[in-house]
Amino acid sequence: MHRLYSAKLLFESSSSPEVRPEKIFEERIILVRAKNNRKVKEIVKNFFPDETFENGDHGQTTTKLAAILDIFELVGNLDEGPLHLSEVYSRYLLFEKEISSKEAIEAYSLDK
Repeated sequence: MHRLYSAKLLFESSSSPEVRPEKIFEERIILVRAKNNRKVKEIVKNFFPDETFENGDHGQTTTKLAAILDIFELVGNLDEGPLHLSEVYSRYLLFEKEISSKEAIEAYSLDK
């Protein structure tokens, strides 16, 4: 039986020739049907090969999957009801000392 997972992914783009000094990263959260976490990783890696296209500076930009940041198994079944307010991603942030929500937001860049 396949389960439904959300996968948090990080993509990295690089251009050649390099006309700007900045580095571009993109964070995505996608839904994946798979038997387990290992299969999610395999499906994601196969679905997102490196992609190269011509950019506006008449050079080439390559976007690649840089990392699978997190995989989360969805508890609810999205097929059974409306999608409105359905949870698709969640993670716990554990700290060994007392910390404020503001400090947690800054430490993990949660507001970005």
